[in-house]
Amino acid sequence: MSLSLNQINASAYAKVAAALEQNGKATVAHPTGSGKSCIAWQLVADHPQASFVWLVYGQARLTLRKADVSRYNDGVLPPNVVFCDCTALAEATAEQWIRLAAKKPDYIIFDCYHEVTAACWAKSAQRLLLLCPEAKLLGLTVPNSTENCRAAGDLLEGAVVSRMTVGEAMALGTLPVPSNYAAMLWPQEGQLAMLRARIKNLHLPTTNNTLTALYDEIGWAVRQAENPTDLLPRVLTDTQGRYLALFESEDYLDEIREPLEAFLRSTDAAVHFYRAECDCLAESEEVRKFCTAAEPGPKVLFCVNTPGVQQPIEGLAGAILVRESGEPGTFRQMLCRALVACGRKPVPVFDLTAKFDGLGNGRVLQKECTTAMLRAGSEHPGFQQQKPMRQSYHLYCCLKKELEARWDAYYEAAVAAAAKEGTLRLPYHYVTEDGLPLGRWLETQRLVRAGQKPGRLDADRIAKLDKLGIEWKQRSELAWERAFAAAKKYRDDHGDLLVPVRYHDRSGFALGEWIVYNRQRYISGNLTRARIERLEAIGMVWNASTDLWEQSYAAAARYYLEHKDLEAPIKYVTPDGFALGVWLSSQRSAYKNGDLTEEQIERLEAIGINWVNRNVRKWQENFEAAKKYKETYGNLEVPSNYVTPDGVLLGKWIARQRYTWQNPEHSSARVTPERKAQLDELGMVWEKYDPWQERYDLAKKYQEEHGDLNVPLNYKSEDGIWLGSWLYRQRQYLRTGDPRLADDHRKELETLLKSEKPSKQHPAHRRSENLREQNWENNFDAAKQYFEEHGNLLVPSNYVSADGFRLGVWMSNLRAARKTRPDSFQVTQEHIERLDAIGMEWDARIAKWDLAYEHAEAYAQQHGDLLPPATFRCEDGFGLGDWVRRMRTAYVEHDPKLTPERIGRLNQIGMQWVLHRKEEQ
Repeated sequence: MSLSLNQINASAYAKVAAALEQNGKATVAHPTGSGKSCIAWQLVADHPQASFVWLVYGQARLTLRKADVSRYNDGVLPPNVVFCDCTALAEATAEQWIRLAAKKPDYIIFDCYHEVTAACWAKSAQRLLLLCPEAKLLGLTVPNSTENCRAAGDLLEGAVVSRMTVGEAMALGTLPVPSNYAAMLWPQEGQLAMLRARIKNLHLPTTNNTLTALYDEIGWAVRQAENPTDLLPRVLTDTQGRYLALFESEDYLDEIREPLEAFLRSTDAAVHFYRAECDCLAESEEVRKFCTAAEPGPKVLFCVNTPGVQQPIEGLAGAILVRESGEPGTFRQMLCRALVACGRKPVPVFDLTAKFDGLGNGRVLQKECTTAMLRAGSEHPGFQQQKPMRQSYHLYCCLKKELEARWDAYYEAAVAAAAKEGTLRLPYHYVTEDGLPLGRWLETQRLVRAGQKPGRLDADRIAKLDKLGIEWKQRSELAWERAFAAAKKYRDDHGDLLVPVRYHDRSGFALGEWIVYNRQRYISGNLTRARIERLEAIGMVWNASTDLWEQSYAAAARYYLEHKDLEAPIKYVTPDGFALGVWLSSQRSAYKNGDLTEEQIERLEAIGINWVNRNVRKWQENFEAAKKYKETYGNLEVPSNYVTPDGVLLGKWIARQRYTWQNPEHSSARVTPERKAQLDELGMVWEKYDPWQERYDLAKKYQEEHGDLNVPLNYKSEDGIWLGSWLYRQRQYLRTGDPRLADDHRKELETLLKSEKPSKQHPAHRRSENLREQNWENNFDAAKQYFEEHGNLLVPSNYVSADGFRLGVWMSNLRAARKTRPDSFQVTQEHIERLDAIGMEWDARIAKWDLAYEHAEAYAQQHGDLLPPATFRCEDGFGLGDWVRRMRTAYVEHDPKLTPERIGRLNQIGMQWVLHRKEEQ
């Protein structure tokens, strides 16, 4: 990117970078038009591997940022940046949200977050923060801004690393200084009427005419001030020039447009007017007409104070500010935007303000600018300013001071009356000993606050009267205000307005019930817009369950982004302690009962939720494994320790189904009639399986076929049962009276063997030796076959061969015997040598690690690194990604099993022990 930060922004960027690294968030509070967005672009340029989500509020500001792309990067948006308009994001679909969260942004930029409304913040930025809690935050705002959303301000509170005022920006050259400036009160009638009403509201005796005299002087001074029609041509001197008329709001433009056009025509009848109908001046057809118009006379472009104004319009000769209020912040914003639109060059500014207080805004800015310039060593500090209403403004300030003093006098009288009378329920004609008509004054304050009478009663004065216990015109209004103050305090103390229903504050006020009451009125449409906005400004959640649902959904979405599914076990708890498995189960139940909204269903389906209960799905998966077994072997006589190639414990599952059907009162599982029917189709045998009886029947059948029971030791039936070894054990049990042979089995066995003569039996010791050796040979053949198929003897402990032999257990027993019982028959020297010949690993842990290392080495040779995804598996099914992760964990935790020798071997093939976020992805 082609960026060149000025000295001020370069210094701010250095502070931002340090704060983001240390604290994870930073805020820059620089004036409108000072180029603070360049700081964010520099952050993007310095972190090409990081991902950014850039949040703006409104299409006009989004257009501004797209213009930045044209200016700094040839119109190509960097691939690691995603622009999001909060208003559009609040209406995004579930799939769009998940696609955004899947980018796992390293940084989120909140561009001019003071502009966003509370409702929009909750549906956009707050959701994004829940989905991406690890992202670093950069806020861009203006100094001393009025925040529309308390939550946005709280998020970045205390994170300001660079602050610059408008005067400082002008002194340092970041913003141009007006070449000339003049402010006029226009229109004048409204303010004079307001002053007259404020004097009247004091109910002063007719003999006290000080305020009236001051008011008369102000009226005279206003009439004597230079006529605006004479002043305007001296400030905006180009009679053929193009001028920008910036209105404070859309409504004010509609209200005052005709009078303003008449005023400007009285100055120059040849003036031409244009109206920019869209937020972005660069996209307005009317602006193009304005810029190309060739008719004689001045041209004036009307537009509203929005971010879209902050784009230079070629050829502007000056600006007119048309303000409804006298707010200093609004004045500075409008002035800065006008200067930017005029091409960041000194131009004259004519300020028409409808409030006396607005006349002082320019004066304060000039002092601020002069101070900053002197500090910077300028020889010509400040900027030229016409003061046509100097006398009027001076007299207004005197009158304002007197009015405030008189109000304070009435207030002190009210304090004394409250102390004396014990209440402020005073009669309308109540007069103090000093002659002040306090009763009438209190009633006037009530009417002014109710909007039934003109006057001025700000929040500070209301609070002072509240403290005295004044009862306003409607007691319900007073009660609401007190409750709102309690809610605001709760928000300050707890960080939210999720107040428990039974909560009472220290004064005993039932705040929880009040919050619920206001939610109900909001839902029913009975809460005024003013109260809605005030509550939203302090973070009101209109549906508490929705807010909790949002937090839970965010946890589910993060799980999905990490695991690519929502197959969380019922007992699964997230690292921060949230019972996600239980919540997902509750959502499936809510879906079944019809308790989820369409939006919630859509959002859950976007992250892959399966509405079928997890236990039901698992049962079906096991059933499919049983079905496959039946297709392969022709029956469901599954050995209890049988495990399918893909890891399903089918033997245990079949046994559990049988036990559950036979003992429903003792089992937590269920075999429904539908499930039983499914298993019946596969030939399930529900009677209790008796392996002894099965082998006895086979022995009897053998006797019938061969005429004797001289079964070879290695004889195996068609079903894979080792009949010879079984029969040998039964003879031993019968001869020695072994209790493992049940009484009923003993009688059956005696009947079967009664025809045998003892003399024909082999000596017990010799028979035992032959049997052990034969069994060992059979087991060795199974091990040899495994080695030929797998290339090693690292047999899993639960591995069972196709004929039901538990080879994994036998291998484990061999290793244990050699270690603890070296004189065992199982590990004679001859046996050891034969096992060594087929690749026996006597220390399985070392062998398994070496085998895993071989997989890692092959991966590194093929890919050039050792950064397999966490879910990566080799062709033979080995989970290399998980193994590499466990090695890193062992390294961090200093696990002694990860020896220096192993660390060295891993280093040789490019092991990275600590990963940055991108590498983890």
